Amino acid sequence: MSQTMKALVLRGGKAVIESRPLPQAGPGEVVVRTTAASLCSADAACIDGEFPTPDGTVLGHEAVGVVHEIGPSVSGFSVGQRVTVASTTPCGQCADCQRGFSGHCQGAAWGGYTFGVSRDGSLAEYFTVPFAAHNLVAIPDGVTDAAALCVTDTIASGSTGPEAARLPLGGTVVVFGQGHVGLAATMTARALGAGLVVTVKARPGGEALARAVGADHTLNLAEHDIEAEIRRLTAGAGADCAVEASGAVASFPRAVAVTRLGGVIAVLSSYSGPDNASLPIPLAQWGWGIGDKTILSTFQRSGSERLGRLLRLIETGRLDPAPLLTRTYVFDDSERALADLATREPGHIKPLITF
Repeated sequence: MSQTMKALVLRGGKAVIESRPLPQAGPGEVVVRTTAASLCSADAACIDGEFPTPDGTVLGHEAVGVVHEIGPSVSGFSVGQRVTVASTTPCGQCADCQRGFSGHCQGAAWGGYTFGVSRDGSLAEYFTVPFAAHNLVAIPDGVTDAAALCVTDTIASGSTGPEAARLPLGGTVVVFGQGHVGLAATMTARALGAGLVVTVKARPGGEALARAVGADHTLNLAEHDIEAEIRRLTAGAGADCAVEASGAVASFPRAVAVTRLGGVIAVLSSYSGPDNASLPIPLAQWGWGIGDKTILSTFQRSGSERLGRLLRLIETGRLDPAPLLTRTYVFDDSERALADLATREPGHIKPLITF
């Protein structure tokens, strides 16, 4: 067997396919042979320097495959078994992990997100899963590799908003942003028992896809008075939960404004700006500080137990992620897949990269 593999590597501000040594499983680790992978805007951020990614790092944080090698101190898995792992791979043992904030593992914001940033990622023929006992999960026989791939980041991230908000049964959810995370929030809000799901985009387009994954009404800033429309749709009450997944600073005060008294604003976005940047809160719609509106700044909930529950939703037909994968590539075309994603062409959500 060859002791080298092909990998998509950050090199000089670009993503290039290189030959790399085959990884070996250390204590607590499992090496996975990749069968399918995907990309998202975070990979582009690593390439553009928005994340402090060292040159020569293998990119990628969304992949599924089969167990190739099992390191010491790992049990419950077998070579050849189909498995996957969330894009966030915390240790599960530090103070923040034990407090329930594993996304901020080791006391760092985004600290659990290491794939393709501070360690080699999964856009390679083989990749290493750290803290495998906490992060690795078997894929049920009834779930395809492509469907399981959608769980690793898209559904794991998007579902965190409505789940963390403790959405009331039959409640109203408004999702700002319909990229892959916003679509997943739309999809999982329905699965969590939302009685009304409304999506909001900047521009027209994608309405059929939003409805296919669970939206009842699709709005956009170009054609609608968002606050007035949501008041109309909710008989003046507003939303029980507003999920802000657009990444646009201007969406945050809108999310506050459309949320009813006692409701929850679940922020899934990572906003950009200088160190002194801030998010405006519209005081009147905030209830002048006593409106009992809760703001949750949430990072992806992770771990094998949660990932297994999300896979179960697909296995039993509660979720269908098929509409999220809009183009297919072979691994040797990964550079093109990344370039196509960067164009933000309407209708293109996620690439499926096969090995």
